[in-house]
Amino acid sequence: MEIKSELVMCPQGHYYNAAVHASCPICGGSGSAPGGAGGFSHTEAPGSAPGGAGGFTPTEAPGSGGGDFAPTEAPGGGTGWGGGGVGATAPAASPSGPVNPFSVQTTIGGDLAGDGRFNPVVGWLVCMDGPSRGTDWRIHTGYNYIGREVGDIHIQGDNQISREKHAMVAFYAKTLTYFVGPAEGRNIVELNGAPVFNTMELKNYDVITIGATRLMFVGLCGERFAWDRE
Repeated sequence: MEIKSELVMCPQGHYYNAAVHASCPICGGSGSAPGGAGGFSHTEAPGSAPGGAGGFTPTEAPGSGGGDFAPTEAPGGGTGWGGGGVGATAPAASPSGPVNPFSVQTTIGGDLAGDGRFNPVVGWLVCMDGPSRGTDWRIHTGYNYIGREVGDIHIQGDNQISREKHAMVAFYAKTLTYFVGPAEGRNIVELNGAPVFNTMELKNYDVITIGATRLMFVGLCGERFAWDRE
């Protein structure tokens, strides 16, 4: 004998064979076939039901709420650090007034004194004979100590020159004059072949002798030029 099958669902969600039972044998309710033949619901379009087909929401554009990510910003576009955490480069501040050439280093090759003021070159010592022949050293305002290893002027290779403060060369800016004198060295310093026991004035092309080293002096400042003259 053939048994007919007509699957329906009662209001309580129970499935039963309507060809055999007039009502749900579990709860007594009657119903109809859900979604058509076979008891399966109709296919829904994606996003038409809560959560969409399979429980997934439709794809959203970036920044519209999906994923909670904000749109990409240009560097420096935000407050403080700006987009990406990097702020825009600020332009360098320009001087508010005229620059004093003796308060800051404005000349390439110039030096700074210990107090930070500009201390330009005022002359040179040039080695004519000795282990450092052909080498030159700058002279600056004030005292310039000569030593083999330590000092403003290092004359290396001549062991007759003391390690530090063997002699000194000085420039006095008020009178634009140069001087040479002994310091703490044991060997006698000579100026143009004569011994120097006290400070003596230097003139252009004078020759200073210390040990086996002969140094020619060349001054920059004088009647024709000075750094503090316009």
